[in-house]
Amino acid sequence: MKYLFFSFIKFYLCEKHCFMKRVLLLLLVGVLFVSCGNRAINVSAELLPVGSAPSAEMALAMRQLIAPYKADLDAKMNVEVGFCAMPMDVGRPESLLSNFVCDAMLKKANEYMPTDFALTNIGGLRKPIAQGVVTLRTVYEVMPFDNQVVLLDLSGQDVLALCNAIASVGGEGVSGITFGISGSKASDVKIGGKPLDVSRVYRVATTDYLSFGNDKMLPLLNRLQVYDLSLPLRDLILEAISGVQQMESNLDGRIYEK
Repeated sequence: MKYLFFSFIKFYLCEKHCFMKRVLLLLLVGVLFVSCGNRAINVSAELLPVGSAPSAEMALAMRQLIAPYKADLDAKMNVEVGFCAMPMDVGRPESLLSNFVCDAMLKKANEYMPTDFALTNIGGLRKPIAQGVVTLRTVYEVMPFDNQVVLLDLSGQDVLALCNAIASVGGEGVSGITFGISGSKASDVKIGGKPLDVSRVYRVATTDYLSFGNDKMLPLLNRLQVYDLSLPLRDLILEAISGVQQMESNLDGRIYEK
């Protein structure tokens, strides 16, 4: 019966044989009718308005249902993983949290292979970190996505185009690279403290999300080579936080408005 049903679907989706489709449809209905025999089939439905408040009994039952799972999850998410010495916000053209994350990305990438600079999107860092104890929950709130860290080789010309793309949105999280924003263009681009050389190839640590050109980072699509580190950015951030006595960052003018 299952084979017959799927064969019918495959045939029915074909654009030809309209008459035969009608015949097969009637045959299928007949087969289904006969296969049901004399069994009564009752179908019922209830319309539930979207947004309607559940009854007190239903709400209590749901809380009781999820209570043991919530307790187990809270025990894991409330584990202390570090301490933040200062409030770390997220913003453009640079910010304390994006600088901390990108510095950690560049450091970690260089443990795999020589890497020139790092890039992540401000929009991907979903919440600032308050001064004080940092828990695993905090890390998930900052980075709720499963973005992976990748390394891309880019020509110098595409690095310049990338800087212009970053300038057009007012800045992103970077490390190892500095430039000014004049209008919507990048100027005085330096990598590792040296002026950008459009004739050479550079390696950038970024996320798989940005590597597909998302958030207007289209020049990343011109990559010459891709290296997948199989490393979630969230895990990298967690390692960077737990690996220091306390989180610290500073605004050093890596992206500035002219």
